[in-house]
Amino acid sequence: MKRQTKTYFRTFYISWIVIMCLVFGWLGIAAAYENTVQVAFGEYKSAIEISNEKIRILDFVISKSN
Repeated sequence: MKRQTKTYFRTFYISWIVIMCLVFGWLGIAAAYENTVQVAFGEYKSAIEISNEKIRILDFVISKSN
């Protein structure tokens, strides 16, 4: 029983670290994108925009079909 618990927690911690690396990596990419657009073009553009017509993530646009 103790070995199973130890394996479970070790797996949990490794998974938690991987997930946190991905989350903080994405947050870093989003912050860098917003700052780059502001410096290069002089306008504020959010990294993620969700509206009724489209979804924009960075510069990739997914439009709603009519």
